[in-house]
Amino acid sequence: MVGILVLGVGYFAVGAMTNETSKESASQTAPLSNGESSQATSSQPWYASLLSKVQGMFSGGDQAPSDIMTKPAVKGRFRITVNEKGFLDSQHNETLVCKVPGSTTIIKIVPEGIYVKKGEIICELDSSAYVDKARQQEIDVKQADASLLISKKNLEIQKTQNESDIAIAKLAFELAVLDLEKYKDGELPQQLDKINGQIQLKNEQLIRKKESYEFTRKMTKKGYRSQSDLEAERISVTQAEIDLKVENANLTVLKKYTSFRKLAQLTADAKEFERDLGRVRLKTSALLAKAEADLDARELTQELETEKLEEWNERIKNCTMSAPQDGEIVYAKGSASRRGSSEPEIIEGATVRERQKIINIPDVTSMKIDAKIHESMISQIIVGQPVTIHADAQPDETFHGVVAEISSVPLSGSWPNYDIKEYQVAINLTDSKKHVSLLRPGLSADFEIVVQDREDVLQVPMQSVVQVGKGYYCWILNGAKTQRRKVKVGESNDTEIEILDGVEEGELTVMNPRSKFANEISELESTFTSDMKNDPIRKPIDPKLMKPQQGRISPAGSAKGKGKPNQRSKKRAGTGKAPRKKAAR
Repeated sequence: MVGILVLGVGYFAVGAMTNETSKESASQTAPLSNGESSQATSSQPWYASLLSKVQGMFSGGDQAPSDIMTKPAVKGRFRITVNEKGFLDSQHNETLVCKVPGSTTIIKIVPEGIYVKKGEIICELDSSAYVDKARQQEIDVKQADASLLISKKNLEIQKTQNESDIAIAKLAFELAVLDLEKYKDGELPQQLDKINGQIQLKNEQLIRKKESYEFTRKMTKKGYRSQSDLEAERISVTQAEIDLKVENANLTVLKKYTSFRKLAQLTADAKEFERDLGRVRLKTSALLAKAEADLDARELTQELETEKLEEWNERIKNCTMSAPQDGEIVYAKGSASRRGSSEPEIIEGATVRERQKIINIPDVTSMKIDAKIHESMISQIIVGQPVTIHADAQPDETFHGVVAEISSVPLSGSWPNYDIKEYQVAINLTDSKKHVSLLRPGLSADFEIVVQDREDVLQVPMQSVVQVGKGYYCWILNGAKTQRRKVKVGESNDTEIEILDGVEEGELTVMNPRSKFANEISELESTFTSDMKNDPIRKPIDPKLMKPQQGRISPAGSAKGKGKPNQRSKKRAGTGKAPRKKAAR
């Protein structure tokens, strides 16, 4: 009967204590720095002594209070991971786009999901208009070829004609020079010698005539010759004198007039033929340049017409699309613009524009994940880190990969979160082709990047450590007593924190120190604040002088603007959850 009464009183006391916990937080027991317990200065509740007696009846004196949660410090595997969500894509994704200028119509296309081999025709576009253009262009090319051939022949003819004209002009000039030299050195001296010979001959004939006349005159006086004979001799002398005078006149005319005129004419002819040779050379050079220019123009025309024909043939060729690699046909999805319009659906009869994506052929044996990592975690990620992947479409399968690429600049923010900075990260899957083939491009997948993975690391729960200023504190339970210790911490994840010094393996750490030792923590914070105020070097800045910046926490703990904390204002689009770290033990 007495035992039942005591048990009832104990239950009543525990219930009363539970209802008044918030009113008596100052009455909790706080250990001193040397490990000894100290009683709170506030007044004890009326049921405190009764409760202690009841607890003494049902438990030993060395047992810990029931409201203290503890967990031992252990050594084991310590992992720091970054968990995110991304979308699968092929590492070798071939995209077929419309290369036809303007717009055209899809005549035939392979159904989506069909597996094709490299080289198979998978899409045909309307090329009827280009075929007609190509035929007309073939005619223009043939005409250009004919004009080019004529220009080549004309150039050859012009070259031979130029050679003939130059040769004729050169010959005429040389003949003129020869005529001048002939007359100057041959004909003129010959004419002079001839006239001088005639003068000498006529002079001798005149002398003979005069002697004959004197002889006849003497004979006539003696009566041996008649008077008519004498007259005849006189006439013969007169004729000889006239002939001599004529030859002397001829010599004078030749020396003073005829020779000078002939020399001047022949010299002028030689110079004129020389100038004519120069004119012929200039004229032939101009005609040759004209023929060469005409040939160049015909060649350019022929090249232009040929390029046009090749362009039309290329357009016709581009209307037939072949598979560049083996893979499964995936129609390209149209993207909506800011005005709400989107590209037409890929079906037979649809109109497609130039550079529009039509078909994707991914290599499903070589996959990757495209993801966006927030700037707060990008510093922990490096190329080559191992990654564990779980796809939503294959929930029972685990895939593996490595970080392959990290963008050096953040992506541009999108509406309405323009201030969010994210980096593009590519993760290549490293499993076998058969295993990777279970996935398909476009599927969403969760991945875990292993930042650190160490063994034999001393660690305690994250909530067991309290930070005051730059110091870290932990409360150790030893029997029924607690002891505060200053610890040195290392890395941490979402659940555990590494202990470098201050706690030994197996010691029980209090997991709820902020609720059990609130007064002691307040005293530590007050001491730290007083030290900061008394230290002139580390004196804190007046919060009124600190101007909070956009996206940063102000001294009062609120962000600039609408007073929201510095965190993502919206979960990242498409993932359904914010970036997080996860610890795997």
